[in-house]
Amino acid sequence: MSHRFYCPQLVEAGSVILTDSEAHHLAHVLRSQTGDIVELFDGNGLVATCRVATIRKRDVELEVQAARRDQPLQKRMTIATAVPKGDRFDWLIEKATELGVSRLIPLTTSRSVVDPRTSKLDKLRQTVVAACKQSGRNHLMEIGSVTSWPDFIRQFVPDHTVLIAHPQGESLESIGPVLANQEKPLLVAIGPEGGFSDVEIQLALRAGAKAIQLGRQILRIETAAIGLAARFLL
Repeated sequence: MSHRFYCPQLVEAGSVILTDSEAHHLAHVLRSQTGDIVELFDGNGLVATCRVATIRKRDVELEVQAARRDQPLQKRMTIATAVPKGDRFDWLIEKATELGVSRLIPLTTSRSVVDPRTSKLDKLRQTVVAACKQSGRNHLMEIGSVTSWPDFIRQFVPDHTVLIAHPQGESLESIGPVLANQEKPLLVAIGPEGGFSDVEIQLALRAGAKAIQLGRQILRIETAAIGLAARFLL
């Protein structure tokens, strides 16, 4: 695979300017030369083979040689999750992107201990870009704004098939026929360390969500999220 670079301003024909960290990586880290062939993607499905035309101090000009537009993955899945501590959330974001998760919504619940700030979410979006560059994915995973559990119930449960990870929920096997007949997009919700409170679970169930259990072991947030993504997307 050619070296890949993220370029939101990518066009299907003509020339394009690569700037900022992407230009620095191409010119000063990889030390690419005029005439080298690289791949650019815009995060919305457009991907192009490009030739390096001009390397300047702060940007790089490239000529589009061929372009195509990839369709989004047919299997679409949203993960709504409480935020784990430290760099475990970065790992979750990276792996969810690689697996093809469409969107991730950070949750705050009654037992949450981490409430990521806007600056943290901006950094995580760069993690999404890096994971797309590495994995060959051409649509960025969306990272939504931090959402409280009551707001999540109001905004998402009516229009999605919502599965909530819970030790006393139904088995994944028993829920399979239900999912097969659902036309609504799939959304799975994972609570914080310690789980959702009984009040939160009842609120979601009354709104139409279903509780599912992931096995006998108690899983960390990121393990549950990636296990479910792999189960439904691969």
